[in-house]
Amino acid sequence: MRMRQRLEEFKAQLIEENLLEGHEDVLLAFEHLLDEVDAHEKEHIITSAKLGIAGYKTDRSAEETFREDMSWLRQAAYRVIERTVADLINKGNKHWQKFYDQVE
Repeated sequence: MRMRQRLEEFKAQLIEENLLEGHEDVLLAFEHLLDEVDAHEKEHIITSAKLGIAGYKTDRSAEETFREDMSWLRQAAYRVIERTVADLINKGNKHWQKFYDQVE
């Protein structure tokens, strides 16, 4: 939920800077990415539960790795959207050190 809240905050930032128009698709793409991550996690939980019901033991190490990977993916997505929004807001500022060269 926190990531979705941050997306709304980024949207508000772009609105405040009059930069949202023409960049709605950037935020939408990240929302779709989060939808996919959520769906993947939900599917994993359901599969793990089914295996548990069938009597299979879950590998705690593998589960830990899965959670770490999902956390890393969410953090990476957050960093990318944060940097992209910052590049959009600071476009034209000659003192800004861009994160990504092709942010328009």
